[in-house]
Parts: sequence; C-alpha cells; structure tokens
Amino acid sequence: MRKSRVLVLCLALLIGTGGISVLGGCGSKSAQTIKIGAVLSLSGANAPLGTAEQNSINLFVKQFNEAGGVNGAKIEVIIKDDESNANTALDATNTLVEQENVVAVMGSSGTGPSLSMKNAASAAEVPQIACAAGVSLTADNIKWIFRTPPTDAMAVAKALSFISRNLQKTKIAVLYDSNAFGSDGLKTVESKIADYGLTIVAKESYQTDETEEGMDTHLTKIQGSNPEVLVVWGTNPGPAKIAVRMQAKGMTIPFVGSHGIANQKFLTDAGAAANGVFFPAGKVLLWQDALDANSPQGKVVKKCVEDFQAEYGSAPDTFAGHGWDAILIATEALNQVGTDALDDLPAYRSKLRDQIEKTSNLAGIGGVFTYSATDHDGLTPDDMLMVKVVDGKWTLAQ
Repeated sequence: MRKSRVLVLCLALLIGTGGISVLGGCGSKSAQTIKIGAVLSLSGANAPLGTAEQNSINLFVKQFNEAGGVNGAKIEVIIKDDESNANTALDATNTLVEQENVVAVMGSSGTGPSLSMKNAASAAEVPQIACAAGVSLTADNIKWIFRTPPTDAMAVAKALSFISRNLQKTKIAVLYDSNAFGSDGLKTVESKIADYGLTIVAKESYQTDETEEGMDTHLTKIQGSNPEVLVVWGTNPGPAKIAVRMQAKGMTIPFVGSHGIANQKFLTDAGAAANGVFFPAGKVLLWQDALDANSPQGKVVKKCVEDFQAEYGSAPDTFAGHGWDAILIATEALNQVGTDALDDLPAYRSKLRDQIEKTSNLAGIGGVFTYSATDHDGLTPDDMLMVKVVDGKWTLAQ
C-alpha cells in the first residue's frame, strides 16, 4: 500500500508540472529540467542560417548544464524545423507552447517565419528571442519579442555610410528578395537614402529561388540605369547567384550585400565571383582584428570561437552567433528568475519576459546587449563592421 501511494505521488508530480519536468525517484532530491523551445530553419532556403544556430545552441546547452544549469536544474532545448516556411514556423511554435509547455521560444532564422512565431508567442504571452533581422519584427507590439541580430536599419546605415564615405559613390540600384527580409531591407534603404546623399536609380525584386536566367533579366534592366553601386538585400542562394551572373556579364560596379550573406555558404556558392563583395556583419567574423581580446565581448567571442571550432571543426559565423546569443540571453534571465515559481507556467513566462527586458551590458557574440521597455533590439550600428571578400576570405573593408 505504501508503494502504491509513492507511485501515485510520483505520477502526480510528473503530470502537474508545466515548463518543468521532475525526473528520478521520489524520496530523493528531484532533478529538474526547464524546457525552452526553438524554431529554426534546418531545411529550405535558410538552412545555412538555422544549422549554424542549432549547432551553437546545442554547444551552449551542453556547457551550461555541465556547469550546473539554473540552480541545479538542467535546461532542455526542443528544436523544431520550420523548413524556411512561415506557416510551418507558426505550427511549430504552437506545438512548443501548448504541448511542450516551454518557458520561452527562440527563432526563427528568417524574418517571415519569425513574424509568424511572433503572432503565436505574443498571443500566448510567451517570450520570444528572435534570430532574424527584419525591422518589421520590432516595429510594433514588442512586449513579448526580443532579438539578437543587428536590425536591417543598423545594417543599412552601415552599408550606406560605407558607400558614401568609403566608395564615394552616389547612384545606387537595389536588387532585393521579395520575401519579408528583402522587402524590409528595401523600405529601410528608401527611408535612409537621403541621409547619406545617395540616390536610387533602379530597384528590382527577385524570388528567393530565382533562376540564374531570371537574375540576368533583372541585372540587364538595372544596367540600363547606369548605377555606380549595386545593393543586394537578401540571404542565400539569391545573392550568390547575382554575384556569379554579374561576373559573367562583365559588371564591375561594387556589389554591397546585406548581413544575410555573412556565412561560408555565400563564399562557397559564389566562388571566385564573391571576391570584391562588401557587406555589413557582426564582429565575430573578424574578431581578432575588430575586438580587444581583453574586453568583455572579446573574451566571450574568443571562448565561443575556440569551443565551436573544437566541437564542429569550423569557426562560427554570425548566424551561429545569433543562436549563441539567444540562449545566452535566455539563461541569464533564467538564472535571475530561478526555479521556485515554475509550477505556475503563465506567471513564470511573464517573470522571464520582464527579466529579459532588464538585460543590460551583456557581452555576447553579436555585441553588447541592453534592452529596455522601448528597445527590444539591444544592439547599435557600432556593433557591426564592413567586410570585403578577398581571395575567398573575409577581410576588414577599408
């Protein structure tokens, strides 16, 4: 009879917990697991972004749990693939929130899927830490959403300033992906162009899966406007195709890309055509040149790069940094909130949101994060630099 009571008690504990799992036998100190959700693009067009984010999150979780977790409670990140699709991202978020009872969600890798996640997370009042850069994510209704990458506005400011001051050009054409990220980029360029004394002489949109023949058509139209610089706003595979077709057509004007190409995939797909391409990016790509190794961010980046290299055999790119920063921000807040109130999941999610908003001077991979009630972006343009591809490698642009 005593055994039956113990069994019933154990089952009650397992069923009654929300974002916390109670493992192990009753009568001893229970081990706790805090569940966090992540929706990443592990297949489809954004797979190079999502795979890098997944790798860094998994590495961080391994190290965090080995170091003791949150007051002895381990964290578990449940990762769902959105297939680079906004509807899939929405379904995955609802599953994580309603069935897995996660305390927060991270993701997605692209702006469109992240916007879908935002709708679900905000409605359920679950904090979301996004890994996408589109300005529309935090244009309004920011209560439950935070982000780790520099925004389009920051990247555009960096790129346009470079065109004006360093390249000393004034006439630009914009070739942008028709998806949410590219469209946000165009709107941001249009809103800031006059601040830098520049003029848009042509603009063309392309489909994410546009063929090389289709890119040729867009480039031919653009050539007729005689731009001095081509600004390409999108993530792979489009920008790599554009670089290849520009080279084939003998177009020698500077190619200035978005921070969406700050990964090895662009170099691989574009090949020799990547040489000479400029783009804004976080400092992790060239951290040894851009950061003081003894600064708070320098120390964090150095350790992350070394550990990531040891684990995966390659250095992390900016997208790996977005994933690392997302789980870093979440666990910093979890450490402050603790585990005592996990039995009331809605209240715990709210407390976690409030604590994330208090994040201040937190050194991460993408920069030093400070959120506030009116700023859920956390970074500034100073957290970015301009990169130039030379001989297939990233270098500081001059």
